[in-house]
Amino acid sequence: MREQLRLLEELQRYDAHLQEFESALKALPEKLQSMKADLAKVEALLEKEQQGLADTEKFRREQEAQLKVDEASIGKAKAKLQQVKNSKDYMAAQREVEATRKLVGEREEEILRLIEAIESTKKSIAAHETDVAQLREHVVREEGVITERVEDLRQKVVDERQHRDAVATKVRADVLKRYGTIRMRRGLAVVPVVMGVCQGCHMAIPPQLYNTLQRGNSIEPCPNCHRIVYWDELMKDKELERGEESPAVKPE
Repeated sequence: MREQLRLLEELQRYDAHLQEFESALKALPEKLQSMKADLAKVEALLEKEQQGLADTEKFRREQEAQLKVDEASIGKAKAKLQQVKNSKDYMAAQREVEATRKLVGEREEEILRLIEAIESTKKSIAAHETDVAQLREHVVREEGVITERVEDLRQKVVDERQHRDAVATKVRADVLKRYGTIRMRRGLAVVPVVMGVCQGCHMAIPPQLYNTLQRGNSIEPCPNCHRIVYWDELMKDKELERGEESPAVKPE
């Protein structure tokens, strides 16, 4: 039965590798998707910033156009001022000129503030465009690396599964069934017993069971966690005992 135990240990190693590979096959695409989502977010922020700049520039152009209208209005108001014939009309025309001049001054200040804001926004956008371009390049590189890694892992899964299945054919059907059942429930199905303590649940096993494990003539479950257990020193013996009897697997 030592050979069966060694086969189970080997089978468990293959299963652990397969689980690791399959977890990576799931995690890598998720990582790439997360990176692409982050890139999409910063690209959307940049696009929003660019749209804001376009809106501000449009507003500045509208203000500049209105400024020309206001300046023309001042000219008309001045001409009108020269044509008035009484003090009442003169005062009204004068107030119109002053109001338009004030409006022009305010509009000029607004245009200056817009120009400063536009220049500042352009610098910010330029920096963000550089950041986004670098992030986009990084995502493209990572996509290539991840794609290559996924293909490599898929091939490893194929190879590992072939080896695993080859080992499984050497394990007795009843033992293999028990192993599969325990693995589904516990994850780790085969564990050593060290100094009388199960390394799966870290509980002490009965002395009589410990003596049985040292003989290595049967497949025994831990009475606490029900994993298949073996004496740790048993696996250090490189000489398998051929022609051992194969008693039935004891129930859990």
